[in-house]
Amino acid sequence: MRAAVFQKGGFEIENLPAPNPGPGQMLVRPLVCGICGSDLHTRHHAQHLANLLHRAGFRGFMNPDLPVVLGHEFCCEIIDYGSGCERRVPIGHRVIGLPFMAGPEGMVLLGYSNVFNGAFAEQMILQESATFPVPDHVPTDVAALAEPLAVAVHAVAASTPGPDCAFVVYGCGPVGLFVIARLRYLGLGPILAVDPDAARRRFAEALGADVVTAPSPEHVGAWWDKQGAPLGVSDAAAARAAGVARRRPIIFECVGKPGLLKSIAEEAPAGASMVVVGLCMSPDIIEPSYLIQKQIAMRFVFAYDAEEFAEAARMLGKDPARLAPLVTGHETLERVSSAFDLLERGGSQAKVLIRPT
Repeated sequence: MRAAVFQKGGFEIENLPAPNPGPGQMLVRPLVCGICGSDLHTRHHAQHLANLLHRAGFRGFMNPDLPVVLGHEFCCEIIDYGSGCERRVPIGHRVIGLPFMAGPEGMVLLGYSNVFNGAFAEQMILQESATFPVPDHVPTDVAALAEPLAVAVHAVAASTPGPDCAFVVYGCGPVGLFVIARLRYLGLGPILAVDPDAARRRFAEALGADVVTAPSPEHVGAWWDKQGAPLGVSDAAAARAAGVARRRPIIFECVGKPGLLKSIAEEAPAGASMVVVGLCMSPDIIEPSYLIQKQIAMRFVFAYDAEEFAEAARMLGKDPARLAPLVTGHETLERVSSAFDLLERGGSQAKVLIRPT
């Protein structure tokens, strides 16, 4: 089978042995696969990313000195089953699934494993128990959005939102846009979206942001003030004493750049909760005493669990057309590098999908 093999910072199309499904596994043909922000980081910082995951105790994460086939945001067609499978979904039908497998060192992450290849290939192996059938009315491109949407489902749940909240989303790349879509799906708001790119701000508006703005401490501060959530400690105390109606401020950081946590804290109302979703690969400096004075809580989140993935799939099934515009392009295996280049330039692109076959 053909695959885009990543090694030493680049991709090469190679012919690899076709995988064989073991007990409880299915052999599938990837139809489309999205490119994740983590994939973009991997191209330039594979050693650093692997070191972080190994330090965190993820034994099954890839060895970046060895070849790896990326791709973990997939929609696939079933080719065959291994032994001991329930065969819940007929061969030839489409599935999506959690990109996790049981490997020799414990759990491995498909797309970041030297044992099992990811979806930038003509075939791959999935754990049958971790897959979900794709309803006929859900397009293949939309089905492939379930994995990144599950990240947003997890992030929103971690914020413990409610009808008394107001939300600011920093960064309108795919993760930030999925967070906005998830909040609106749950009937939550108001939402302010902050991004320097006009095209991404338009995406945010289309998905339900009430107000969009380029980065601007003045605009953000004025918006929080309208929600009864002033930035300063004294103003917040005065508002409480006067009985001013106040929304509970929740902030999502979906960018992942050094210095952003500190600047967001300065733009945050006293008592705000911040959920950090953006993958910052560099050491960052915050001022704990400043966060203490404003009583700002930070929660760092990663991935999702099986029920959150299932909830993302249900959400897509209820309104497939809503997130369909986020798929802004397709490329072949031969043009994986070009697709990465395109996404790294930013701008009007949201989700570019690879078609391996």
